[in-house]
Amino acid sequence: MIFPKIDYKFWLSYWNESIGKGDVYTNKNIEKYIQFKKDINHCTSEIIELTSKDETNKKTILRVVDLIYSWGGPSGRMFYSKTKGKISPREELETNEVTYNTYLEGIRYAKQGDSVCIEIFNGVRGIGSSYASKHAYFWSLNSHNPLIIVDSKIAGALGYRTINNLEKEFSYNEIVKSFLLKSQVEFNEKNPSKIERSLFAFHNFYFLNDNSNWKNKDQFKDFKEAKNIAKILFENNNN
Repeated sequence: MIFPKIDYKFWLSYWNESIGKGDVYTNKNIEKYIQFKKDINHCTSEIIELTSKDETNKKTILRVVDLIYSWGGPSGRMFYSKTKGKISPREELETNEVTYNTYLEGIRYAKQGDSVCIEIFNGVRGIGSSYASKHAYFWSLNSHNPLIIVDSKIAGALGYRTINNLEKEFSYNEIVKSFLLKSQVEFNEKNPSKIERSLFAFHNFYFLNDNSNWKNKDQFKDFKEAKNIAKILFENNNN
């Protein structure tokens, strides 16, 4: 796997000081379940605190779920919406024993650092591939093999238009291993999420979420590398 040649320490700091200090996402549907008034950094801290507990009751687990969606932004809003006469996925998770037990199974595997948890989370109605790795990431933080979030921004920062394109070349476990090794090089510690956040911040500054075009062409930090990635992402887009 080829990582972009960027200043990882700078972009991690940029994540903490810009993205991390932003407001969490909310709307009227989410507010039925949670009203979180602090920023993303505080949201992160509470999720980490709650997921680190050995024993978690249903109330705590549902709060973690709501915090993850508040943390994750508007792309997860459909988890709280009713569709085609069905109750929302959030309501189903709380009231349907089978659905809730499936989520518990995902937690158990995540706490073991086993990436099969992503498939399990993905099997819960409404979570989907874009959020499955977010649930896996937070529930696996204290495992021997912490997992990472792989979304369109991470794929784009690595030069792939979509997550599917990235995963055609590398399995999820190979991606995690590569990020782990890269974190040892850049930060001298086994913390792959630091690489993920650095790449996220870099991508978030320069590119649109769907990797179709520039978001910002200001000649900021590592602009030369952003141009190199843009050539790959936009080669069939005439941009």
